[in-house]
Amino acid sequence: MKKLFSIIAIVSFSMATIFAQELTEANPNAPEFKWVEETHDFGTIPQSVPVTNKFYFENVGKEPLIVSNVQKTCGCTVTDWTKEPVMPGQKGFVAAEFNAAKEGPFTKAITVQSNSKTPNVKLYFKGTVQKAEQTGSVPEQKTIFNSDN
Repeated sequence: MKKLFSIIAIVSFSMATIFAQELTEANPNAPEFKWVEETHDFGTIPQSVPVTNKFYFENVGKEPLIVSNVQKTCGCTVTDWTKEPVMPGQKGFVAAEFNAAKEGPFTKAITVQSNSKTPNVKLYFKGTVQKAEQTGSVPEQKTIFNSDN
């Protein structure tokens, strides 16, 4: 019985090792992000006035890059991204619109899910929210983009 158990254990360990090696071998042609920036600083922004940043990237891999989803960490953020496959050498974007209700410093993250060599990439944006003046009027939306590259 001990001999049978030992054989089963050895075979199981060998199979697990083989499968683990197959999973870790990366596709050398897989799409790959090259980001212009991975953290954006909005500086000081007014309270309750939405601001937007576009994170630009280039596909430096050899296959089409597909962004399948962008997860946000709070309801104060709205995301958008290039929905079509980004061909090798082409550029795309992931946008984050932030509407701060609370004053003070902030750091937020979004997670980009894709078919790239790194399938989950975190992008960050930060800044400081300045308390809104009590004027009784509705503030206008302010859109801030980083420079197109």
